[in-house]
Amino acid sequence: MLTVQDVLHLEAARDVRVVSGTDLGREVRWVHTWPEVLPWPHGGELLLTTGYSWPTDAGEQRRILRELDHAGVAAILFRAGGPFFPTIPPAILQESAALGTPILEAGENVAFADLMEAVNREIIRSQYEVIERSDRIHRAITETALQAQTVADIVGPLSELLGKEVIIVDRSFRPRSALPSGSEAVLAALRSVPVRGDATRRVAVDTVGEVACFPVHIGRDPGGFLLIVARDGTITDLDLRAGEHGAVVVGLHLLRQQALAEAEARVRSTFVEAVLQGRLSGDSALRERAQLLGFDPNGEFVVVMATPVDASGVATARALTSPDEFHRRSQLGRALQGALEALGLPVFTAFSLNRVILVVPADGTDERTRQRVRRLVEAARADLPAVPFAVTVGRPGRGDAGIPASLRDAEVASYVAHGAGVWFYADLLVLRILDSAADRDALRALYAAVLVPLKTGRGTLYHTARALAATGFRQRETARVLGIHWNTLRHRIARIETLLGARLEDTDVRLRLQLAFEVETILDRAAADRT
Repeated sequence: MLTVQDVLHLEAARDVRVVSGTDLGREVRWVHTWPEVLPWPHGGELLLTTGYSWPTDAGEQRRILRELDHAGVAAILFRAGGPFFPTIPPAILQESAALGTPILEAGENVAFADLMEAVNREIIRSQYEVIERSDRIHRAITETALQAQTVADIVGPLSELLGKEVIIVDRSFRPRSALPSGSEAVLAALRSVPVRGDATRRVAVDTVGEVACFPVHIGRDPGGFLLIVARDGTITDLDLRAGEHGAVVVGLHLLRQQALAEAEARVRSTFVEAVLQGRLSGDSALRERAQLLGFDPNGEFVVVMATPVDASGVATARALTSPDEFHRRSQLGRALQGALEALGLPVFTAFSLNRVILVVPADGTDERTRQRVRRLVEAARADLPAVPFAVTVGRPGRGDAGIPASLRDAEVASYVAHGAGVWFYADLLVLRILDSAADRDALRALYAAVLVPLKTGRGTLYHTARALAATGFRQRETARVLGIHWNTLRHRIARIETLLGARLEDTDVRLRLQLAFEVETILDRAAADRT
């Protein structure tokens, strides 16, 4: 980078002096002559002028200088003793002192053509040096990446080449590698700044300096940021070039690590599927492999099932039909795996249709196990905020008998899951009782006797009855939920009572109606599972 101070050290500028302005560190990217400059400055211009066409009014001179400073002009050089300005006007010097814009004065022996040639030659030379050094850094980073085992193996050499701190963080600005001393303050400051998206950002951090944030992508997914911290407050063009290349290399490294992790996960899922199906005890080789991967066949586990929810909030198991759905399931699996690793738990995962199934070690008491599951879900949601998913949890189970039973619990709990929540099978008492009923004919008879008559016509009475059951048969609240007048609701209730042959004031009728809706959920999900 060529600065105003560097220009003053050139041989062609030996008779140039600073008469006002203190910001000599401004970058000079090109040289132009006045006049008619105001429509087109883009920043970094060194303007050469004899004073021709400058206004004589002091207020106008101040205004022009402010506009040039706002446009990012590096400095203005006046020819001394010319016919237009025998001396540089005081208004320009005063405004320059206030803004910091350097005002330079050239002696009579300074030829503008020679100065322009010398400065442009120096600009080209400095740009070539940046490109050449950037190319060396690119080659060094690429060669390092070929041997890198961890992100730190890339960060260290890049930091040494730039002479600045380099940090890799995830999307929540949590470090992916060891932090340099004092860098936690940088991350704390960045967490309060909206640094998101696909564009490189430069952020000024109080008490630290300037930080450049480069998005890191892992394939199609955002993977976090590469940060370059300039403690002296200056991010150079070289830093930007190296940071962009470094972000690509880190993304490729993480993509490779992700592929390796997914291959390992497929190996793990083989025995996890066997555990879920109760086949582990009958296969000694598989049992031995599971133990080598850290699974305790005699340990107590809960099955945790995560299912993406659709636009209506329903979490239904279904076959994957598009690349986007496969990608979404992979995203969910990676988020849950990352959450398991963050909590120090073994990664025992499997995939079934669009679901991700985890076998999670129980934590002694029921309450501690619930807390573990909730922390797991919170960590996964924080890592994947754009993909809503419902989580259902079975009761603790042990070995070939207990873990498949916990899986079935989680599947049954999914019958009532709606939205991005967590449902524990142990809490769903009514559902558990009905689901465990041996007499399935009785359940179907209850459904046929209570709900089928209400589904005639457009189903208005059915939806009204469901709303009544959901509100505890509070009529005014039901009318508000349905968005109808209270008299309309009363008319519908009369028709419902006629079809059922009983009054809704009867507690037995209310119980039958509520149970019928629970039975409907069980029968519908059972039918969906069969298809």
